[in-house]
Amino acid sequence: MFIKELTLTDFRVYEGVNHFNLCPEKHAGKLRPIILFGGLNGAGKTSILLGIRLALYGKLCLGSAVSQRRYDEFLLEALHHSRATGRSANTAAVELTFTYAKLGTESQYHVKREWERRSNGVKEYLTIHEDDAPIKGLNQEQAQNFLNELIPAGVSDLFFFDGEKIAQLADDTGGAALEQSIKKLLGLDVVERLAGDLTVLNRNLTKRSSAQEIQSKIDSEQSSLERCRAQIESVRQKMSTLYAQRAETQEHANRLQKDIDDRGGHFSAPRKQLESRLVELQGERDKIVSRINILMSDAAPLALAEAFCVRTESQIEHDLNLQTLHREHRLHDEYRTQLANSLDSRLSADALAIVLEELDNLGQATQGLEDQQPVHDVTPSQASHLFSVFSEARKQKDDVVALFEALEKVETDLDEIGASLARAPDDLLIATDFENLQQLQQTLGRLNAEIDTLRNQGRETANEAVESARRLDRLYEEAAKSGDQKRVFDYINNASGLLTDYVGQTATAKIRDLETQFTDCFAKLSRKDDLDLQIRIDTSTFHVSLLTDNGKTIAKDELSAGEKQIFAISMLEALAKTSGRQLPMIVDTPLGRLDSEHRARLVEGYFPVASHQMIILSTDTEVDESFYSRLSPDISRAYKLEYDSAAGATRAHEGYFWQEQEAH
Repeated sequence: MFIKELTLTDFRVYEGVNHFNLCPEKHAGKLRPIILFGGLNGAGKTSILLGIRLALYGKLCLGSAVSQRRYDEFLLEALHHSRATGRSANTAAVELTFTYAKLGTESQYHVKREWERRSNGVKEYLTIHEDDAPIKGLNQEQAQNFLNELIPAGVSDLFFFDGEKIAQLADDTGGAALEQSIKKLLGLDVVERLAGDLTVLNRNLTKRSSAQEIQSKIDSEQSSLERCRAQIESVRQKMSTLYAQRAETQEHANRLQKDIDDRGGHFSAPRKQLESRLVELQGERDKIVSRINILMSDAAPLALAEAFCVRTESQIEHDLNLQTLHREHRLHDEYRTQLANSLDSRLSADALAIVLEELDNLGQATQGLEDQQPVHDVTPSQASHLFSVFSEARKQKDDVVALFEALEKVETDLDEIGASLARAPDDLLIATDFENLQQLQQTLGRLNAEIDTLRNQGRETANEAVESARRLDRLYEEAAKSGDQKRVFDYINNASGLLTDYVGQTATAKIRDLETQFTDCFAKLSRKDDLDLQIRIDTSTFHVSLLTDNGKTIAKDELSAGEKQIFAISMLEALAKTSGRQLPMIVDTPLGRLDSEHRARLVEGYFPVASHQMIILSTDTEVDESFYSRLSPDISRAYKLEYDSAAGATRAHEGYFWQEQEAH
């Protein structure tokens, strides 16, 4: 199998359509098997591996026990979300083009799995083309089964894996993870399902067997089971009756509560609070009225004649100015007379006339005032007092307005409380209804207690019925040994024995091959100072023993972290080789826990030779510039994945961290 092309459309961090050419190429007659993806954490390396598994296996890419609901949630979460627009795509797709040989004939397949968001969830579509022609007559489930048969999901786990798979095998001290891998390699998961189906068939047939010597026991257990069923039915009927009584009582209580509410019963409890509040509001109203009376007996009424106040203030100001001018005029006349008397003997008549004329010109501003007299003969001090009274009147007017608003609110609250008190009935009028309601609530409590008691009785009887059914199963198994269907049981037992022999023989051959392959792989990848590690696998329990070159058994915990990583990678390579399938290998972040020397071993002794097509998903710290130069003779192409945090999307460029160009 060769994977030729992967296309991701609006899938996770990949925005729009992203094509990746994954087909290895020959240079100078030599196949370069490595396709290298480089990217920092979060750039979308794992999405490459996940996209390939999703295209091939659909829901199985998340595991064998994943519900449809969880798979639908995964598909919705996989729709690309753009940070630039703040929106998520409504559709997405993963496409995979690969070649595969069946019975000596190689064909090219194109798998497209796309999905779209719907109002009620998500809708998925799967289409498969073989040699550019669609495979017809397959529904969604049949198309998926076709892919599962072509490349079984269990086997692909040995070829498509990430750092987590390596860590799981490296840290697994009990051998459970390795046991599952070996079972998938040998196809024992299918055999186990077949053995389980035979067990179910055996039980179903045994139920119909009735050996004479244990018939009485079977009849007794059957009677016990029937008695339990009758008791459970009786409990069910009693509970149904109690449920009906509880519903009727609850309805009666609801009606009585409604009647009490309609008659104002819900006002009864706070009546004293309402009366107390009424007294408070009445006191508050009296205080407000008292303050209004005080203000109204002061200057506030003047503000009611605002126009009069304005005219009076203007007239007083005019009168004060007029009084000032009159004083100036008198002073001018007195000064003129004194000046004329003083200069009469010193100046000629003409000169004196000129001086007096000039003085009269200076006093023209006060001429013509003889006929104007002040309306109010007030002093400046009296005028200031009047102005202060007018200002205080205006302020008191605003205070009176605010007090009247507060008084109106208090009066409104008094009216509402009065209405509430009028609606609130006397407690004696609804005392009987309250008493009846309390009795109904006590009845509801008693009914709930009886229902809980019956429920517990039913649960105990059901448990007794389960135990009786188990005893019947054992009796049926006894009866089957000498029943009429012994021949069928013999066939089942023979088939089970055949499966056991098949598992034993197949497991022995494959496991011995696996042990040899592991020894070679570990020796190739380990350092000189590492252990010369071998394994022995128990063919019945699949327990793995680790042996040194001198035959000493060591525990998994005695290995260093690097040796555990090399152990896991060697085991995966050995499993893949033992499977006999020619599949590409996809490894995600494989070097995370290795030291530089172990990394060098892996780069030189694993990546170039582990498979005819090796897709590596790495960070710049795993395959650095030095390792890249060592791998370059075996690299067909490399991609650098760059994540744009502002757009929330990854861009792929051909090249690696040190040389790149936009991918197409």
